[in-house]
Amino acid sequence: MNSKNELSLCSIVVFSSLSMLLVTALLGASTFLVYDVHASVISQNDSTTTSENNTFSHDPESTVAAMVTAFGEPFYELTDAIDTGKEVVSIDPQQTKDSYIAQGNMIGIGNVTEYGTYVSTYSSPSISSTGKGMIVQGDSVATFTAADTGEYDNNGNLLLKGSMYFSSESKEMESIDGNVGLYLYWKGNNGTDWTKTWLWK
Repeated sequence: MNSKNELSLCSIVVFSSLSMLLVTALLGASTFLVYDVHASVISQNDSTTTSENNTFSHDPESTVAAMVTAFGEPFYELTDAIDTGKEVVSIDPQQTKDSYIAQGNMIGIGNVTEYGTYVSTYSSPSISSTGKGMIVQGDSVATFTAADTGEYDNNGNLLLKGSMYFSSESKEMESIDGNVGLYLYWKGNNGTDWTKTWLWK
């Protein structure tokens, strides 16, 4: 691998140590994902910072490119998300619960609809969230739990990085049952909104 590719890999979430610990615990009817990345998240150099005027801006294109270099093309992409609810659940710490519906395409499965709810904790400009939801295609259903973290840049763009754990008893979705996805969520100040997910193999 040449130095250019090495730098590209280091410009994003670096999972080279592969030391991710996944623990799932069944509590009632919900499955929760707890993960420990240890030293896996070494560098997140997906932004441009200018010290002179203390500006900070995300570079989503290079972040996606580095993920593609490391993991190949994303296997799951979401677009056309519609917010279906927002609720303040706490003011100390500052937390909201947000629900959405989004259309997407998953390789090997096809077009799907995702329904999800995330609880987000704000510590300006940083955000951390935990979520759960369903991915539906006809009468086939997969569920997921997820966690992510990120921050707004000085232009009001949000980039989150996270992981999600899939579970399904549907034959049509057995290819993702028990697997982990690594995702990027982008919400631009111009209204753009997308999620790209790579399958951890």
